[in-house]
Amino acid sequence: MWEIKFIYEGNQINIQCDKNQKMNEICNNLSNKINMNLNSLIFLYGGSQLNLDKKLNEITKENKINILVYKKENEKEICPKCGRILNNKIIDNIIVLNNNINITLLGLRNNIENIINNLINQKDMYLSSQLKNVNILINNIINEDIKKMNNELNKIKNNDYITNNTNIKENELKNEIICIYNKQDNEINLLHDYNENVGYWDKQRKKLYLEGKNNINENNIEIYINNKKIKFDYKYKSNEKGNIQVIFKFNKLLTNTNHMFWKCSSLESIDLSSFNTSNINNMRYMFRECSSLKSIDLSSFNTSNVNNISFMFYECSSLTSINLSLFNTSNVNDMSSVFSGCSSLKSIDLSSFNTSNVNDMSYMFGECSSLKSIDLSSFNTSNVNDMSYMFGECSSLKSINLSSFNTSNVNNMKYMFFKCSSLKKENIKINKSGKKILDNY
Repeated sequence: MWEIKFIYEGNQINIQCDKNQKMNEICNNLSNKINMNLNSLIFLYGGSQLNLDKKLNEITKENKINILVYKKENEKEICPKCGRILNNKIIDNIIVLNNNINITLLGLRNNIENIINNLINQKDMYLSSQLKNVNILINNIINEDIKKMNNELNKIKNNDYITNNTNIKENELKNEIICIYNKQDNEINLLHDYNENVGYWDKQRKKLYLEGKNNINENNIEIYINNKKIKFDYKYKSNEKGNIQVIFKFNKLLTNTNHMFWKCSSLESIDLSSFNTSNINNMRYMFRECSSLKSIDLSSFNTSNVNNISFMFYECSSLTSINLSLFNTSNVNDMSSVFSGCSSLKSIDLSSFNTSNVNDMSYMFGECSSLKSIDLSSFNTSNVNDMSYMFGECSSLKSINLSSFNTSNVNNMKYMFFKCSSLKKENIKINKSGKKILDNY
């Protein structure tokens, strides 16, 4: 016999069932217990709506599963990724993480203070491992209590109330990357095969680029598809379709991740919170042309040794935001095209960026056509020599703060504001010596 844990209106209801039973029968059993018509309920499993025509053993291999149950009021719209109801602002805000239900986080709206105290006092490994994801799942819910919850959760993370869990030491990292790919074709790119030393001349920038090996191969990595180890390859071939989970486990520290996920166009989300980057010096082109990438967790990235992040998110056209608040860019000298082609990027906080050693910012925000404003007041540009096309084709950009910009060493500002059709000259905030910038407007 198997057991299903139903969560309905914050209450847990366990039902014993046979693995060959249809979900329709099992869910009908639940509806009788709560005295609700089966057709008036929504059943969510694994972040998506449950197919009631399938048998239990077709859905999961687990002995215990968790199913969320909602009333079908007001034609609720369900988020396919996290199972959150999108168009009802007074919901219980149940948090779904990896198909697990964090009971402590049920009913957030009415129990904010108690939940925060529990999180602080329990110092529980399960809670802390989920903590970093909570603000992602409740983001964009317009509710003062939820905003408060987000703020308090951030304080917990920043002040390390949960000791030795949220701030994992480098040598305790699992050194793995967790990805979700949407497999629509028989073959998809998992990684990019970039094992050769390459040198090429960029005609447009009149610059020679030398690339070192990233050395990602069968000697230092294991690959698991839906928890099954596969033979190492940069591609994955099979007839299955839909979302697959891929875990890359590294047994050695990498020094170079350039081109790592280049052209992995089926990659939708990537969790790098357990990836040890302490030895990496080059992240150039790391996520280049990951055109389906919508979610990226860089919360544990150690970039203290990185000197090159150029083209890092080049043409990640589905990303709407990137949290770079923990990036250490003190050694970075090349930021050219780092966000170029991120056409869906609506906001970006670069207040923590140290740009004192950067010499190339060309095309940095090129074609970021959804950005409406950028505050770069913390930027140190004293060593920058190239700002060409830096904001080129930022067609939605309406204001920009460049008051900190020192352009004394800049020798190329060509097309700096090319096709910035929404940006007016008077909305470019500059310092007294910023005439050089306006001359290139």
